[in-house]
Amino acid sequence: MKKIAQLAVARPKAVIAAWLLLLALAVPFALQLEGALKTGGFSDPRGESVKAQRTLERAFDEAPNSLLVVLHSKNGSVEDAVAPAREAVRRDGVSAVTDRATHPEWLSKDGRTTFIQVGFTSDNTTVQNLVPDLQDDVRDAVGSGVQADVTGAPALDYALNVHSKEDVTRAEMIAFPVLFVVLLLVFRSVAAMVVPLLMAGVTLMLTQSIGYGMTQFTDVNSLFTNIVSMVGLAVAVDYSLFIVKRFREELAEGRAVDDALDRTMRTVGHSVLFSGLAVVVALSALFIPRAMSFTSIALGGVAVSLVAVAIAVTLLPAVLSLLGDRINWGTLRSRKNARKNATEKATEKAGDDAGSSAATGGRTGGRFSGRPGLVLAGLVVVFAALAAPAAQLTLRVPVASADILPSDDSARIGMERIKQDIGVREMFPVQVVLSADRDQADALLRSTTEVASYARTAPGADKVQAVTSLGLPAASLPKTLADPSGLGAAERAALGQLWTLDGDRLVTRVVVTPGADPDSSAAHHLVDDLRDHLTDRADSAVTVRLAGATATGSDFDDLVLRSVPLVVASVALLSFLILLFAFRSVLLPLLALAFNIAVVGASLGFLALVSGNDDHSINSVTPLMLFAVMFGLSMDYMVIMISRMRESYLGGLSHRESVLGGLARTAGLVNGAAAIMVAVFASFTSAQISIVRELGISLAVAVVLDALVIRRLVMPATLLLVGDRIWGRHRRTAPRAAAPEQAAALRPASATDDEGADTGEHLPLAEPTLR
Repeated sequence: MKKIAQLAVARPKAVIAAWLLLLALAVPFALQLEGALKTGGFSDPRGESVKAQRTLERAFDEAPNSLLVVLHSKNGSVEDAVAPAREAVRRDGVSAVTDRATHPEWLSKDGRTTFIQVGFTSDNTTVQNLVPDLQDDVRDAVGSGVQADVTGAPALDYALNVHSKEDVTRAEMIAFPVLFVVLLLVFRSVAAMVVPLLMAGVTLMLTQSIGYGMTQFTDVNSLFTNIVSMVGLAVAVDYSLFIVKRFREELAEGRAVDDALDRTMRTVGHSVLFSGLAVVVALSALFIPRAMSFTSIALGGVAVSLVAVAIAVTLLPAVLSLLGDRINWGTLRSRKNARKNATEKATEKAGDDAGSSAATGGRTGGRFSGRPGLVLAGLVVVFAALAAPAAQLTLRVPVASADILPSDDSARIGMERIKQDIGVREMFPVQVVLSADRDQADALLRSTTEVASYARTAPGADKVQAVTSLGLPAASLPKTLADPSGLGAAERAALGQLWTLDGDRLVTRVVVTPGADPDSSAAHHLVDDLRDHLTDRADSAVTVRLAGATATGSDFDDLVLRSVPLVVASVALLSFLILLFAFRSVLLPLLALAFNIAVVGASLGFLALVSGNDDHSINSVTPLMLFAVMFGLSMDYMVIMISRMRESYLGGLSHRESVLGGLARTAGLVNGAAAIMVAVFASFTSAQISIVRELGISLAVAVVLDALVIRRLVMPATLLLVGDRIWGRHRRTAPRAAAPEQAAALRPASATDDEGADTGEHLPLAEPTLR
């Protein structure tokens, strides 16, 4: 840090020029990020359903990607619109066009709604890019009397990409003005307010260019941009806040610019490095599930955190070195400032910094310092009550639902039209895929018979189709399967969709139509039931796997649940080691873990209360992401507050004076940092994508609980209750007694005293260098 500060002081223009050059090179790549991002990633790439789906696509020559063109007549029959729509969808890459002619069930009972399935041989990204043109062509072909909407997986993915970008833009347009106001209130200086916003803007642009580079080597989900904005704005502005605030205080004490910057970087600079490391460690745990959605979130969070730290410890010091005292330009004057200045002078007369912080801490903590056990017990009950609804949450990724999109989106309208007028259950069946070596045809047929028989009795199953239900004579079925040449064309076609040869292996499938929608609890229970029972009913020579949207979603949900213990354990262990290194105490890291888990639990409980659905289901991604992000970001408060308390204790103050004094000295800074994070996360509650909205709500609530309840009440009460053994074994100076004025201040304050209590915002902060 000393070398970095020296570089910023000695060559500030060179440092700034280097960053500006890097920014100029990054902008063209950052602008290409949106088109390079992909959707999907909400599946277990190693799951049985993915393997089964690949088998189906290969064996039955099914198009890997299909679009559904939904036609709805506003006045009468939709029949006349089918032919022109079929012609309009034909283009390069289309492998098959299917409509109600071969699937009469695709026409609604009133004859006003139907859909056309368009199969593509192209990859998902290519099909996504065709959606806007295809929809325009169909609408022009069918005329104004028929509403045409394009849906299906690629169309839903395309819409998700579009709305993700819109969500980020909208959130940033909300967040930046709010941050403008918050920073102006915190700093009461125009220059000091502008600097963190500039640092945040540079951080986001550089990270987006890095993201584009990542897309050239791996698939990156559109959630990348959301996490970059969420975490990037929060950490970039917070880190700048810590450094700029300390720099201004050093200047206010009469130090030269070079000396003020050196002291700032040796103290707060170390805290920023530590906080950034904590965020990186926590978000890196999201690589564990090895699913594209989580990997993209981890890549975005880690990249933006590293960039934010790099800017905070290099570019920001260089800017501050050039600004010097001009960092106070545009200072807002008020009577409150005058009163603060008068209070600061009186505080200086009362004693040294440590003693005065203890006095202020006494006034701030007077309400609970005398009864920490009672306060802690009450708060534990409150947090337990808040977290209780989380037990009712159901983790479920919506893989066959458009509910994740806004209600006026065309892809969602089309899917809901099918669901309402025709039904989606037959479009998303559960498929039991059975395969065996070609010389095991008899074993495969026996297993198919057993599977189909059980599936008909399975709870939640509506219809079952297999080679044994085609109406072919059972006695001659083995011979017919071996040589279907004696069947009619229609019978051969039907058989070919259920029994085929894939290389040296025979493949068949049992198609089970659930009695409920594919994302419902009933459909998921059907998948679980089939998996529990079918493997035992198949011959040992037969491989049995489940495919279909519901099975894919179930595999992803299972992947998340399997990953939870490892993610939690890795984050907890690494966070424990970091805090152990920082504070040389075993109890402090354990308390930190307990505090963070309490906050995450309470936030999930709140989310369950506002989830707005009967089964309290939320996206499977939300809990793990909330846990990782909150664990990393909460280290900011932990480091600043505990470091100040520890410094006072090692300096000779009593345990009680150290805790209350450290609380008072850091309260204003923590409040400002929390206000920034809440502003950022709350801006994402306006998101149209449900998962982003869930994260915005839960993270905003988590920050409020962490900053205002955990750090201001729970943590001090716990530290007072545990006593000075919390600091471990340290050498400390001889204990000092507080001055009479300070001792009086440590008594519980009256309502009048509290009203005028010092928030600690004007007092010099002294976050110690992490030893």
